[in-house]
Amino acid sequence: MTVLFVIATFMVFVLIDYVSRRSVPSDARTEPLFPEAAAVEPVWVAGYQLPESLHYHRGHTWTRPMDADNVVVGMDDFARRLLGPAREMRLPAVGTWLRQGESGFGVTVDDRTAELVSPIEGEVVEVNEALREQPTLATDDPYGRGWLVKVRTADLTANLRNLLSGRLARRFIEDAREGLDLRLMALSGSVLQDGGEPVADFAKHLPVAEWKRLVGEFLLT
Repeated sequence: MTVLFVIATFMVFVLIDYVSRRSVPSDARTEPLFPEAAAVEPVWVAGYQLPESLHYHRGHTWTRPMDADNVVVGMDDFARRLLGPAREMRLPAVGTWLRQGESGFGVTVDDRTAELVSPIEGEVVEVNEALREQPTLATDDPYGRGWLVKVRTADLTANLRNLLSGRLARRFIEDAREGLDLRLMALSGSVLQDGGEPVADFAKHLPVAEWKRLVGEFLLT
């Protein structure tokens, strides 16, 4: 009798689990509507966010594969803090062919404009329309809602081979942080806090010519 009771109890729990799953709306069981905006693990390197699930270009843009052919593209935390809050974003039209390492996007900050390189080669298949109405998303949430475009690439493996991830990406950001600190110290003490930390929106404290020089050097444009 004990065995029959255990089996019956087990079957009841199985039935309850099945019914509860069936009662969940179908849209609640699907993948996120916007996987490009899904939360990423908040890993910090040298004071900057560097999610480990992404692949980084040396021009401080990133890409994340969605499937074998399509990727999402955005700017990294270093770039958004170097630039400051975006006032306007210039994005390529759907159908535009981007080349890896070449200028693909524009960011206007106050009265200053900077270029960002594309981390990957391929055709733009979708643009983040939210950035037209709210461009600050690109610099407020660069790894989530501030993504820039989706790209279809013919050779994802070859593209990713030229990008950085893991230990190489961490070392790259550490070197970039060290290089930026040295340049800011040489430019003006007013852009550094006690302890050497850059002040918030430090770009606003720099002359336009110096800002453009820094942007060109670190963003490779």
